Amino acid sequence: MPRKSKALRTQQTKDLIAAYEAAGLSDNRNCRFAKDMYWRLSNNKGLSTKRRAWLDSIIEEGVPK
Repeated sequence: MPRKSKALRTQQTKDLIAAYEAAGLSDNRNCRFAKDMYWRLSNNKGLSTKRRAWLDSIIEEGVPK
């Protein structure tokens, strides 16, 4: 699987945060992590391999039902 671009990962993270907040889960652990990673991506900070993997898995899972 090809690596995601920074712009794509940033947009997907922003959409995920919005979905969590719409569901009333803004204090959820995964949402807090996504917010932190969004800040890092927006401020040109790098993500470690584990952080990228966790963020991608959260994006794939989506908001819990």
